[in-house]
Amino acid sequence: MAENTVKVNISFRSILEAVSLLETSEKKELWQLLEAELFPEEEYSLEDIADIQTARADYEVGDYMTFDQYRLQRSSKSP
Repeated sequence: MAENTVKVNISFRSILEAVSLLETSEKKELWQLLEAELFPEEEYSLEDIADIQTARADYEVGDYMTFDQYRLQRSSKSP
């Protein structure tokens, strides 16, 4: 059976706006899809995969620092 295809021109801005409306679980699913497209798993070592999983787990429980927090912390340590 022939496969039907449709090509649609969607602006990048429209995609960004649509993503902002997604639920958190949908954004995570999209993130995983994009990650798989950008970084095929065969490029990762087992150590890399473990590090990524650890970082995701840390992020999920709020164990992270924003860039602004990092900059503030770094500027307060400067002489």
